[in-house]
Amino acid sequence: MLDKIVPVDKDLCSTLLLGTYPFPAEIFYDNLDEYANNFVNWHQQKQVEISLILEGEAEVQVLEKKTRLRAGEAFLIFPDALHTLKKGSGQTVRYRTIIFDPVLLYGYKGSFYYEKYYRTFEKARPFYHFADTGECWEKEAVENLSWIFAHFGEASPHRELLVCEHLQRLWLLLCKNLFDAGGKIDYSAQEQQRTAVLLNFLHEHYREKFTLEQLAASAHISKGECCRFFKKMVHMTPWEYLLEYRLSRSMELLEKKDLNISEIAEMTGFCTVSYYITAFKRKTGDTPLEYRKKRSISALSQNVLPGTERTVTLTK
Repeated sequence: MLDKIVPVDKDLCSTLLLGTYPFPAEIFYDNLDEYANNFVNWHQQKQVEISLILEGEAEVQVLEKKTRLRAGEAFLIFPDALHTLKKGSGQTVRYRTIIFDPVLLYGYKGSFYYEKYYRTFEKARPFYHFADTGECWEKEAVENLSWIFAHFGEASPHRELLVCEHLQRLWLLLCKNLFDAGGKIDYSAQEQQRTAVLLNFLHEHYREKFTLEQLAASAHISKGECCRFFKKMVHMTPWEYLLEYRLSRSMELLEKKDLNISEIAEMTGFCTVSYYITAFKRKTGDTPLEYRKKRSISALSQNVLPGTERTVTLTK
């Protein structure tokens, strides 16, 4: 299976096409083994995302908040919240997701539903999670979510109405039992915007040499504040994140047989080939050449010519 990413724009907003204008919703099925470095790249979206972990243990990070979820647990992320997902252990992690425009819930901004049952909770927290732990409401919530996943693609004359019905039931359960007790987290729109600016700078300039001062200047903060803030929000230093990102991009280039290791190292911002090989092996357990060979064998077993096809979006 070839590496996947969530396509994003310069503001790290997902550019995935979701459903249709009359019915803006889509279902995805994913396996973290299919993503570079086994994690979903940082992104945000203009829609609500609800996912159910089917297998393994995942770590969901929404800005600075990290939460570990196991099979049977679900999470909800509101629009415009930067987040990522990675393995919580060495196990395979499979999960299903519905991403939908919240107008399917509230109709239009300013409506009674929007003000009382959507906006209030969106402003309180960007992230919630729940699980089928035996409580009646949680079991019913997971059942409604599972129904949506099972029946979303059916060619039923009432498909859209039934999906919306189960979304409304799920939302009512969350409003009654989860949202009211959600509390608040230390998070603001300014912090979200600043995080996006810093990440975007790293994504745009990862091939180049740049200084901490230049990174900090992109967000109009001092070098000290840049390090402190980045560590707080991303749980890595800027340089640790940059290394992860460079390695991820190099994995994509290793699919292309016409590029040698020296060229890939230079194209992804590594100062020397030896450092690139050392960093790559420390992260993956293989040298770049060993990784390329294994990917070639894997691709051939799937009748895919390496470097000619690459999945870049979440899988339905």
